[in-house]
Amino acid sequence: METNNPISLYIHIPFCAHICAYCDFVRVGYHQDLAKRFVVRFKEDLSLRQGQMFKSVYIGGGTPTALTLDLLEEVLLAIQPFLTADAELTIEANPENFSEDKIRLCAKFGVNRVSLGVQSVQSRLLQLIGRKHSLQDAENVIRQLRENGIDNISADGMYGLPTQTVSDFQETIQWMIDQKLPHVSLYALTIEPNSAFGRKHLSSVDNSLEGEFYQLAIDMLSAAGYDHYEISNFSLDNKESRHNLTYWHYDDFAAIGPGASGKENHRRYTVSKNIHRYLSEGIRYDEEIVLSLEDEMFEFVMMGLRLKAGIERKIFSDRFAKDIPDVFFGAIEKNTKKGWLKLSDTHLTASAEGRLFLHDLLIDFMEVEITDA
Repeated sequence: METNNPISLYIHIPFCAHICAYCDFVRVGYHQDLAKRFVVRFKEDLSLRQGQMFKSVYIGGGTPTALTLDLLEEVLLAIQPFLTADAELTIEANPENFSEDKIRLCAKFGVNRVSLGVQSVQSRLLQLIGRKHSLQDAENVIRQLRENGIDNISADGMYGLPTQTVSDFQETIQWMIDQKLPHVSLYALTIEPNSAFGRKHLSSVDNSLEGEFYQLAIDMLSAAGYDHYEISNFSLDNKESRHNLTYWHYDDFAAIGPGASGKENHRRYTVSKNIHRYLSEGIRYDEEIVLSLEDEMFEFVMMGLRLKAGIERKIFSDRFAKDIPDVFFGAIEKNTKKGWLKLSDTHLTASAEGRLFLHDLLIDFMEVEITDA
């Protein structure tokens, strides 16, 4: 493999000590024998990429910190030869099982960013969605991370939860600001069919209330100095998620682990979601799609318009040998007139309103046929 073109890597560790009520990711209850077999399988998959370097690695799940100390060390040790000198190495963690021993281990092996699943500061809401940590657990982990030199901490927050009030969410946002967290990711609850909430046939909150939650977060975080750099993400001091920028810039990224999705060499793939099949049959894909030029142009726009900075026209033309208004003239003109898009000499960007209605905006881009591709 090439060594002069570092890409990003997503690793999916599917184990959880418990299953949250809203979760529809590939996950299984923690089982030590399965976890040991997974780590062996992971190292085999990683070894197939000898020579490839990674500029960012994101260890997600599931709950990576559900692994025992020994297994977590095996995973972190295996990654080391593949990291560029300045790689961003992120691990997702739940406050209740990210012990100080695991935090020290992460610091030892160069983990320099942690995404912490806080979700809410109200104990009743944490209980309702199946979280097992307390607010004190989250504060303890943040303190221990900083004591061990890991300052780049992101917290996840959720809104639109059953019984959650605007005041509840305001308290959660204020807590994140008070913690001086350099990165915040906020997500509206979506009821997935395979989640516990889905099986109970719960409904999402109405759009107007969801919009009120979202606008409150934007107002509070912006006033506190956070840059709303992506639809769901806010950062202080240029602490954007470098790994997630790989997705939004539509660059290539590799994927390892059951249910993990990657995009490499004009193809998108999803590794088998069945953990037993994943462990026993080698690399198998539930989905593998060869991307056409038309696919890639649309997906480039779909991801890039999520960013406040938008799409750099030169990058689009370098990649596709076409200027973006030549390809999507009608869609750009229509949405510029609506105030949802702005086209400059250098960039195509969505306005704040355009990002709010990005799904509707993108429909116009989907309808474009690229006849001379």
